[in-house]
Amino acid sequence: MSRLRRLAVAIGLVAAGTGFVFLLAPTYAGYVDVSEGFVILVGIVALLQGLRVVSRRRGSSVVEFETPDPETRQTLPTPGDGFDDDLAMRRGRHWAARRERVSKRLEAAAVDAVTYVEDCSEATAREALDAGTWTDDPVAAAFFADSLPQSASLWTKVRETVSLRPRFDRRAKRAARAVAALYEVTEE
Repeated sequence: MSRLRRLAVAIGLVAAGTGFVFLLAPTYAGYVDVSEGFVILVGIVALLQGLRVVSRRRGSSVVEFETPDPETRQTLPTPGDGFDDDLAMRRGRHWAARRERVSKRLEAAAVDAVTYVEDCSEATAREALDAGTWTDDPVAAAFFADSLPQSASLWTKVRETVSLRPRFDRRAKRAARAVAALYEVTEE
């Protein structure tokens, strides 16, 4: 540190200390006689110091902090999309695996729905599924019973026989709607 800088620091410390003493004990400030010339001198020194800082700042380069890119919101699949995809899939390489997944998921959902609505055990719910008595929809009931119930109308039996859509797909979609109806979920 140069001599001039040390002198400036010492003068600054003395001035700051004197200012604090006058601030804490204002009666001592009355003993100092400050002329108008001294006040002008302090003002000129402060102005020169301000100009020095501004000129030094102008010559330096601006350093900015770069903010990172904000996180993007992760997109998540809608619950049931996989099931809908399995239902929409046509015959192909994984058709048997798809049928098995759909059957298991629908059976689990139907058992849960029947036990919830009827307030019964799982065994009783499975018996209702096997008998086709768990819903009023005969096509949905046939998904788990493998045949239309005896209570199905003649028109329903004819439509099931002559329909061009695959039996599994028809019955699975109707069973899914019937399970949703048990939970009182409306289609959107």
